[in-house]
Amino acid sequence: MNRYDKQSGYAPNASVTSLENCQVTGKLGKDTSSILYDLVDLEQIFKVTKRTLFNWRAKGFISFVNFGGKLYMTHEMLMACIEARKEGVC
Repeated sequence: MNRYDKQSGYAPNASVTSLENCQVTGKLGKDTSSILYDLVDLEQIFKVTKRTLFNWRAKGFISFVNFGGKLYMTHEMLMACIEARKEGVC
């Protein structure tokens, strides 16, 4: 029977790790070439809906990378899109 610990918020047998000690985040450092943003991230970054992201994609303002059946945008693609938005392209 699993019991939930109300004080810590975790089940007693749960494994809890901090992202700061995670091997992946430690390796990234200042190298941003391997960062991928999913649609939820992009909705928050641009403050638009998913429908708007797909409209921008259809108009050629942005593009995505299909990885494992999901759509992502690399950090470089995001920076290019932000620069284009500053210039009024999208």
